[in-house]
Amino acid sequence: MRSLSILPRKALSLATAATFHLGMLATAYAQFGGQIPDITDTATGGAGATRDAIVKVINFVLTFLALIAVVFVIVGGFRILAAGGNEENVTKGRKTIIYAIIGLIVIFFARVIVGFFTGEIASLF
Repeated sequence: MRSLSILPRKALSLATAATFHLGMLATAYAQFGGQIPDITDTATGGAGATRDAIVKVINFVLTFLALIAVVFVIVGGFRILAAGGNEENVTKGRKTIIYAIIGLIVIFFARVIVGFFTGEIASLF
């Protein structure tokens, strides 16, 4: 019996929330009466601006990943220093350094590939 009394209250709350939400949307849409700002670089080749933005994001991500790889090289060095003669910890530190260096090499080649393709694509347009 309790569930029957809760159901009308939930329906009433849902109706109230929907009414409030629609009222807020009408207010929000009414405020969009101003002039629309120009979007730069769309009339004269918006692909150039989009390509530049994508290249900036890719370069930022690659730089961040290179920073993380350098941090892992440092962590691997600390593991080796703190091993205290334990061969297992020395091996873990050495593997950490090797994997971080492999990551740096991959990041370097990724930068070269991105630079090559953005240069080639830019020359096509």
